[in-house]
Amino acid sequence: MPKSQFLQSSFASGELSPLIKGRTDLDQYYKGGQTAENVVIVPQGGIKRRPGTYQIDTPLADLVRNPQLPAMPNGGNGYLINDGNDETYAVTDTSWTGTFKTISEYTFTSAPQPAFIDIKNISIVNTGVAEQNATVKLQHGSDSTQWTDISSFVISDKYVTSKRVTFPNTVNYLGFRIVCDLTAYNTYAIKVGEFNLKTSVGQPTAVKTFDFSVGSDEHYLGVLTAKNLRVYRTPHAGSSETVFVSDVVLPYNGAAVSEVRDAQTENVMLMFHKDYEPQRIIFNGGTEFVSGPIPFSNVPQYDYNDESSPTPVSAVQVVTFANSFVAGDRYQIDIEGVLSKNISFAGNSAGAQSESTAFNLQKNLQEMPIFGETGVSVTGSGYVYTITISNESAQPLKLFSGFQTSGSTGNHGINFSRTAVGVSRKEDVWSANRGYPVMGAFNEGRLWLGGTRSKRQSLFASKSGDLFNFFSEEGADDEGIFVTIDSRNLTEIVDVNPDRGLQVFCSGAEFIVKGNTPATIDIKAETQLGSFNLESKALDGATLFVNGNGNTLRQYLYNFNEDAYTSNDISVLSSHLINKPLDMAALDGTSSEDSAWVFIINQDGSAAVLNTVRSQDINGFTKWTLYNPDANNTTKYESCSVVGKELYVIVKSTNGVDSNTYKTLEKWDVSAMFDSAKKYTGTILPGSTSINIGLRFKGQTVGVISNGVLLANRVVSSVGDIVLTQAELGEAYQSYSIQVGLNFTCSFKSMPLNTNAGTRSGQNAMKEKKITRINLRVLDTSGVYIDGNPVAVREFGESANSPLNTAVTPKTGIIEDRNGGNGWSTEVVPLITAPNATPFHLQAIEYEVESS
Repeated sequence: MPKSQFLQSSFASGELSPLIKGRTDLDQYYKGGQTAENVVIVPQGGIKRRPGTYQIDTPLADLVRNPQLPAMPNGGNGYLINDGNDETYAVTDTSWTGTFKTISEYTFTSAPQPAFIDIKNISIVNTGVAEQNATVKLQHGSDSTQWTDISSFVISDKYVTSKRVTFPNTVNYLGFRIVCDLTAYNTYAIKVGEFNLKTSVGQPTAVKTFDFSVGSDEHYLGVLTAKNLRVYRTPHAGSSETVFVSDVVLPYNGAAVSEVRDAQTENVMLMFHKDYEPQRIIFNGGTEFVSGPIPFSNVPQYDYNDESSPTPVSAVQVVTFANSFVAGDRYQIDIEGVLSKNISFAGNSAGAQSESTAFNLQKNLQEMPIFGETGVSVTGSGYVYTITISNESAQPLKLFSGFQTSGSTGNHGINFSRTAVGVSRKEDVWSANRGYPVMGAFNEGRLWLGGTRSKRQSLFASKSGDLFNFFSEEGADDEGIFVTIDSRNLTEIVDVNPDRGLQVFCSGAEFIVKGNTPATIDIKAETQLGSFNLESKALDGATLFVNGNGNTLRQYLYNFNEDAYTSNDISVLSSHLINKPLDMAALDGTSSEDSAWVFIINQDGSAAVLNTVRSQDINGFTKWTLYNPDANNTTKYESCSVVGKELYVIVKSTNGVDSNTYKTLEKWDVSAMFDSAKKYTGTILPGSTSINIGLRFKGQTVGVISNGVLLANRVVSSVGDIVLTQAELGEAYQSYSIQVGLNFTCSFKSMPLNTNAGTRSGQNAMKEKKITRINLRVLDTSGVYIDGNPVAVREFGESANSPLNTAVTPKTGIIEDRNGGNGWSTEVVPLITAPNATPFHLQAIEYEVESS
């Protein structure tokens, strides 16, 4: 029988689709495998065990409001600020004297134990032009006379503010109140949306994570649940831990959480959802975060022209020309700072001249940019004409003015009188009635908003340098922009990405925005593929997005040869790993790794992970799965975010013993040998061998590493305990370090072997064959199995070097399997696994093959 060899020294193609099994003509065929599960690709060669995760915290559960009504000693209805509705307000009196005065106050006969105290949508009532600010304090007291500050923040008359304060860790507080310092202007009132005490109950309905970075070494992770954003400070100089910082009050209910989008610049994060007023979160340093609706001004107007539109009322003005006007004179009309074109006066004689004068006036007014396509009419004769602005052109109008520009000399006055102000059919393009912006992005000094619930194909930009002002009337270069994307393909906006130019991903095509002024803006279609409803990610000079089919990852990249963007399919060889993703995050290397990763969470809770180095043409996918050995546990990924150089995931676990669902925030870490791992350190006391690891693991099998040694698995008791022996922990009074978590199995299986068995036999891809020898080159590896059989990584030597009663030393070198494979078959390639929490780094596989 002819023999041949095959050496697989590259694994850069990762796990390949079953559809590739016959493609032995592809180079990628020999660099990938049928299975590459729970491993990551090493750019320099090989694959290794993926990092595990450490538990950080439990996301905040849904909140329940205490229904007790507060007192309002300075006026206002207490019911309105504890009715669960942020949009109903209580307003205090305006007769304030002295410094800090009470706005609202709770008192109790026994100490309450809420999780949070919320003050929502609080502001100063003021009609003045200059902005006014005041300090608000939240206080607690054990009686009606002794009050201590818990928190303070600044409020304004130009925007509303919300603040969530964690309940102080004490039991003697029998009262809470909010007070305000109005010393500077004590004739103003205070307006409050809500003042609530809330407790946390059960598990969160939905969880989504966000990156909030304010400096090169100051990164925050936001964990959004119903009505709350929990903020954590991630590892930084001087700290290796992820630490809770603050809770921020937000309006989103559980069903809306997964659809919330964000945009961030400096110390401000904006959050968007089509059904909720956009929110602004401001970080004021330390642990101080405040939130509230974005204070937009000059929201663009739009005529929806439907049954929900405002009823238009015509504006009517009368123009009187001086009797010195003669045929051929020309004039202009000024309407609220906008000038008409030059208009010809055709004469004042009854009949044709007056009709022409009226027509010229009507035509030129209708063409002015402040009016619609129709609705302007002019009637009259001689020197007096009535201008009616109706239907789509109707709007409240100030008094017009006009002046002669050319023609005969003399006193050519033009006088206007207004008989009706007018009411427009237009309305704010986004509102509670029409829905709000779906997403936002900062680009070139403007805030760009992509689509609203009612205008899904429209793109809006703020004034240059004035991020919340969308004024756009005169078309000046710095004014706001309002454009609608038109194309033969569907153009509902899915994402707006400020990368190399402003990229707009729609449901039917991909666009690039050129120009940055109302006059120069041009939206160019680049590719016509369509995007899945998921945020794109910029990585390694390209933008990655999921195709509209939900099964393809594409790379949006400028091609100089075509002078256009292209959308290359980079997952075509591993398309089976992507399935209608829920979330996606990109990590551009770490302190210990060179490659970049893209994490894609599928709807089934698994993850596809792309390892990529574009300059080296490395694009390989592997599959990550979570522990699920039996009915006692079902674990899935739910959300992911990269913050700084750290990956965080939300894990949803259903315990088959008690049928409870648990959600945890976890951090990707190369030192974690398990999923959902916990670390325990302490000092051993005689007989103290029971450790509580939590009810989430009740009835489950967990792995344990004690002082660096892998122990036998443990089954968690009904109260969440595991029991170790004194020997496993160490001698009495010694310090110990234990890592406990859920096991996962690393596995790799090459593509069906195809070797050249000689000139007479040729290639043997579909011939009977037998593996007679397998050699594995490994780096710091132990606990390897081939087709379920353990492979020795050490051997007996001289008695002085006996391996008995010593910890396994990971092997670096070649593991030889002299027993061969699994007999004769067309597909005899073995499955290589590392089923336990042991180091695993496979660098190359050499097969010796005997074939027919």
